[in-house]
Amino acid sequence: MKIAILGCGVAGLSAARELRRHGIETVLFDKSRGVGGRMSTRYAGAWEFDHGAQFFTVQDEDFQVEIDAAIRAGVAAPWPAKALYLKTGALSADTGRDRYVGQPRMNSLPKYWAKGLDVRLGNRVTAIKKAESWTLTFEDGASASGFDGVISTLPPAQAATIVPKTFQEREAVVSAQMHVCFCLMVGLPAPIDPGWDTLRVKDLPIDWISINHAKPGRSQEVGAIIVHSEAAWSDKHADSDRAWVQDVMIKSASALIGFPLAEAPHIALHRWLYASSKLSPDVPCLKDGGLVIAGDWCVGGRVQGAWLSGRAAARALL
Repeated sequence: MKIAILGCGVAGLSAARELRRHGIETVLFDKSRGVGGRMSTRYAGAWEFDHGAQFFTVQDEDFQVEIDAAIRAGVAAPWPAKALYLKTGALSADTGRDRYVGQPRMNSLPKYWAKGLDVRLGNRVTAIKKAESWTLTFEDGASASGFDGVISTLPPAQAATIVPKTFQEREAVVSAQMHVCFCLMVGLPAPIDPGWDTLRVKDLPIDWISINHAKPGRSQEVGAIIVHSEAAWSDKHADSDRAWVQDVMIKSASALIGFPLAEAPHIALHRWLYASSKLSPDVPCLKDGGLVIAGDWCVGGRVQGAWLSGRAAARALL
């Protein structure tokens, strides 16, 4: 058997690895230049920014086994961050489950998971159809056929444009929604320590600041700061002027850090159009015949959710 997998984020890689354990061939397609999806890293000169997922937690025993193996391989590490939460003007500890990160950068973990897989980057799938076998059509007009099944781990808005209209679970895909998120990346000439590694805030245009260079394995030669915008604010201003969005986020973050970020030698803004789950079908995956739709958005988001959804998609085909 040969299965096509759309998307090389955590869900797609999880599905491929699960199928490989059962001796099934997979081919993964992604429009991006690298694997990892939102577990990604942006490079700019001496700076590196984990501009997607900031960390992840583990609750599932099988996922813990995967992460323990990654830690032994040196591509993941616990992050005992100094985490604070600012709410109604008061600071408190931002507690929760143990945090983990990819090491030395967030995309190190998906790159490790992608080893040995047939990954074909720079391929945007625009249609899938079933005749004697499944055929994929790409943005440039090329196609690939001969697949016995297809697993899509694309965001729901993208999946909805390519799944056949006869797909029985189509309504669940169409009705799913994801939040927008702007990521502000600030590069400093040297590391800083504001007294915390992460700051979660409430009732502001931003809701998260991370001192990226405080993570395990990161360079200590320069400073790197990540600022994420608040979900509802991001949705409202998804198409607003980028310079204005950047200015609002810089001013909010500067006031919280106590440092004029506008003077930083490197500033960049990235918009994640599909960042976090807003309205989810709340099932591990959606299946109809040889087509399975999966992704973290199916189960409410997060890295572990993506991994579990990808594995569920593979097992649904099996």
